Amino acid sequence: MTVFEELEQATLAQFEQGELPHWLADPALAVARTPECYAGKEYLVEILVAQVREYDPYAETGCCKWAYDHEDIKRTLRWLDE
Repeated sequence: MTVFEELEQATLAQFEQGELPHWLADPALAVARTPECYAGKEYLVEILVAQVREYDPYAETGCCKWAYDHEDIKRTLRWLDE
């Protein structure tokens, strides 16, 4: 399984069963479904996979950050598009 396939699976699982909002799921799926546009940036896609899997909308509310929030995912998506 490629990192792009992993991203698609993780995104769909978090969107359908978790709390990943549509406005984050759509760009993550766009990355997953167009691997030719992100050749050479697989390391960022791996980071995105981990962030999507560990997404928590309340990641910033506690004293310690153990998960990723929407800002982390948005930042990685921006890096992918640079």
